[in-house]
Amino acid sequence: MRTIYSIGETTYDIIFKDNQPTVGIVGGSALNAAVSLGRAGLDIYFLSRFGNDLIGNISEKFLEENHVNCDYIKRFAGQSRIALAFLDQQNNAKYQFYQSNQMPKLSFPEVKENDFVLFGSLNALNNRGRNDLIRFLKKAAKKKAIIVYDPNIRNFAPSEKPDIIAKVEENIRLSTIIKGSTEDFTTLYGNHYEKNLQSIVNTSDEKIILITNGKYPVRVITHSFAEEIETEEIETVSTIGAGDNFNAGVIYGLHKKEIATRNISSLSAQEWRQIVHYGNKFAANVCSSATNYISTNFAASL
Repeated sequence: MRTIYSIGETTYDIIFKDNQPTVGIVGGSALNAAVSLGRAGLDIYFLSRFGNDLIGNISEKFLEENHVNCDYIKRFAGQSRIALAFLDQQNNAKYQFYQSNQMPKLSFPEVKENDFVLFGSLNALNNRGRNDLIRFLKKAAKKKAIIVYDPNIRNFAPSEKPDIIAKVEENIRLSTIIKGSTEDFTTLYGNHYEKNLQSIVNTSDEKIILITNGKYPVRVITHSFAEEIETEEIETVSTIGAGDNFNAGVIYGLHKKEIATRNISSLSAQEWRQIVHYGNKFAANVCSSATNYISTNFAASL
């Protein structure tokens, strides 16, 4: 059976609407995807760390209840990470983070050919633990796992840009699928980012770029074609977790269609249309609720 490994930070999200806290839920980009994949019935492991505090206990219990394997989670004596998410009138979120006070080393699994590895966000750029992460990704690539990278770039100081880009591009070189939003790629490369992305694809026939842009079409770029795939129109309650669940849906689609490492680079535009359809469906389901993951009813319908 193919296994999925999702690597990233755990947060406890306190969501504000009109400057008032409305709900608290377990979150984090890699965690959101892991929970949705667990609800969808896939074999998913989450690699993360959080404290031996009440927030940590809530997080671990929640993951286990949603069929996410916690064998590679590190608990530590300290405070877990908290995020405040402020929704605007369009229900888009701005974040304020309160970091955990420790970052113990993660233990990494032995992956098999055609397993999936999902990683990204700040966790993939942090100097603490980065060497271990890169060693793991190199091993996973050598084993012919399908590696999905979501930069999920937040704001950074101009002086940090060269270092950020160097790390992002090292992550890209080790990945099979690079999925980011137009905001991510514009932050990195400016308005003409697609030239940079095309040059990345041209360096390897095995690279696939997926670009999301909210309600606008998803752009798929491979070595043989570029395609735009429409999204469905929905009434949005919250955009928190939309990109994370797009990632989960794409992995679900690849898994369902039994796409292997050996043939992923030769998929047609029509096949990518079917796979991205799952990404859009997962994201739309999340945007129609105040949670960060697909609903159990939606998961059952799969």
